[in-house]
Amino acid sequence: MNDLEVIRFRLSHFAESAGDTAPSKILSSDGGPSREVMDYCDKHRLTLDWALLGSGPIHRKAKAPLLADIEFDAIFLHGLLQGLELLIDESESNSSPASNAAHALAQEVIAKSERLACDLSSLVDATPNARKAQLEAVK
Repeated sequence: MNDLEVIRFRLSHFAESAGDTAPSKILSSDGGPSREVMDYCDKHRLTLDWALLGSGPIHRKAKAPLLADIEFDAIFLHGLLQGLELLIDESESNSSPASNAAHALAQEVIAKSERLACDLSSLVDATPNARKAQLEAVK
């Protein structure tokens, strides 16, 4: 088997196990990987080294989320929990152990989410270029 046949065999075998179809075009006109192969690798998080050479890890590691995105999620969660607390306060017509527990639980979760948001903000501020990257991503 020549190199292209080995690559086709490797990708076909993977495609069969993944319930997909392997890319038909392996190389582009300049001799590099075709767009079809790159899209296929991206779709299945395959490394090009494995797809084309049969070496290295099969799958790429998942990208870590941006600190700024985590910070936003924590602040959003905090706002949702504050809204939940308001709903609990408004729905309490009479005091009961269950309503008291729900209120206490909501307050505790709000306090913890607020600390989390503050800690994440500090971490984002302490990470070089995190705020800059966040602002550039918005542009």
